[in-house]
Amino acid sequence: MNIRVWAEYFSPAEALEQKVMNLLKKYNVTLGMAFPGGSINDDYAKMLSEYEQAGIPVMLWVLLPDEIGYWACESNASDFKNYVERIYDWSDANKFGIPWLAVDLETPYKQTELVRKSKGLDLIKNLVSVYKENRDRGRFYDAASQYSLLVEKLHARGTKVLTAASAHVAEDFVKGTISIQDAIETPISPVNWDIVSFMLYTSMIAGYLKPFINHKDARWYLYSVMSDMKKALWDRAGISIGVTYVGKLEDEPYYSTPEELLPDMQAAKAALINDISIYNLEGILRSPQPEKWFDVLLSCEAIVPEKSNKVDFIRKIMQASAGMI
Repeated sequence: MNIRVWAEYFSPAEALEQKVMNLLKKYNVTLGMAFPGGSINDDYAKMLSEYEQAGIPVMLWVLLPDEIGYWACESNASDFKNYVERIYDWSDANKFGIPWLAVDLETPYKQTELVRKSKGLDLIKNLVSVYKENRDRGRFYDAASQYSLLVEKLHARGTKVLTAASAHVAEDFVKGTISIQDAIETPISPVNWDIVSFMLYTSMIAGYLKPFINHKDARWYLYSVMSDMKKALWDRAGISIGVTYVGKLEDEPYYSTPEELLPDMQAAKAALINDISIYNLEGILRSPQPEKWFDVLLSCEAIVPEKSNKVDFIRKIMQASAGMI
């Protein structure tokens, strides 16, 4: 099993702390290190070089400025591709490798915040506005071509590429469409990613959607989606679980103990998923016993969660919508 841990607000100096390196090495965990705009500097070069020498794998998680989306997406494909090419020129000059690269495909940050902060009729109006702005099949396929070309170039260098994907995108894979991906600006299915890591953060799903969706529902959703994605993608199917602390949205409901996250890991294993990422390292390190997270989660048995008919019904509606929007 391949285990990764995302680190979004983590400095090179923090990554180089011996306790951090020892923890990752002990459990053979890949560090998904955020690499925002402006990170091409000596501090990151030193950290990446020392991790390479220590034999600790790093997946560089490339991010962009907020004003052009923060996460990779359809509209900033060219900016993202150019930034990645600059990163590899820099890594060549500093003589260290980048074995994995993460392309975190999500709806542009400004759109995400607009919808998240809307209520009532404004929420409906803004959802419609975002959908109209995003729905452009020509632009979608153009961006998909750019990301495909980037992946080919990285593969030629020996780099593998993971994309983080919204859980909703799974319904496109089930139905053989691109409708949801186009609506949320994330060209995923047309690209030859090595791993598609579906973000199924049950703390956030249950936290944001309560009381309509509870933790039991969220865990069945995780298992149901990943069982389907195992059939669709086989060993390319990955999952990101959590969360253990807040991130970019700043108000994410999160789990404080590994026992709270344990059922998610058990469900992911039951769905036969072999590539599992945990968000985030910051939360693990701020706990009293960071090692306990890996002791509990990595050694657990696979357990299928309790079925939720509500979730099955919602997924059927989403799949029907995927063929219509």
